[in-house]
Amino acid sequence: MNFIELFIPLILGHFVADFAIQTDTVAINKCPNNNSKININWAWWMTGHVSMHGLIVFFITGNVLVAAAETIIHFYIDYLKCLGKFNLLIDQLLHILCKLIWTLFIISN
Repeated sequence: MNFIELFIPLILGHFVADFAIQTDTVAINKCPNNNSKININWAWWMTGHVSMHGLIVFFITGNVLVAAAETIIHFYIDYLKCLGKFNLLIDQLLHILCKLIWTLFIISN
């Protein structure tokens, strides 16, 4: 598999999971200190969201370590965005950077 054959599906999978699959309810409730009336801790919402990303990365790469790294790092990036440390553009650039790193890691091994 070459760079483009791996990188493009990872990017597409990311945007499907972050925009098409993620509902407004998840986007709101995955953040700490949200104003939702749903009484489920934010960490459960965030874990569900990032698990979808990890699963998509696993389906595309077949690499469980890369999928685990995606899950953990996606959690941290989204958590910081929820805290207002950066905006949506920076959030998405960081996620795309991760996909670049996963791609380079896999094609170099």
